[in-house]
Amino acid sequence: MLKLPRTVRLTGVSYNNAQENIKQWGCKYIGTYELVREPYNPHDPNAIKVAVIGQVFLGYVPRQLASILAPMIDDAGRKFFAEFVSVNKHPYHNLVGLSVRIVEKVPAQ
Repeated sequence: MLKLPRTVRLTGVSYNNAQENIKQWGCKYIGTYELVREPYNPHDPNAIKVAVIGQVFLGYVPRQLASILAPMIDDAGRKFFAEFVSVNKHPYHNLVGLSVRIVEKVPAQ
């Protein structure tokens, strides 16, 4: 059973300009980020990218959680987003990561 909201550290934060993007866009003022499915990702067909405006890559939802969320998005049409929690700074190197809270979008009634 998936319990939401769930806070996670993004993976893949050393790829595709994620370091620079997190330093620029990883802040509480942005607030929320999009979850973008990547079903044709050669490394993981369940891959879910976290991005700003769908284009600015920040990282990926961890593989184990993506394997649960992907069918919910693809098959059930459910929608999710990521809320900013914190920027994670490495104590000895100029590396950053991003922690987000995965939340389901509730349809307006």
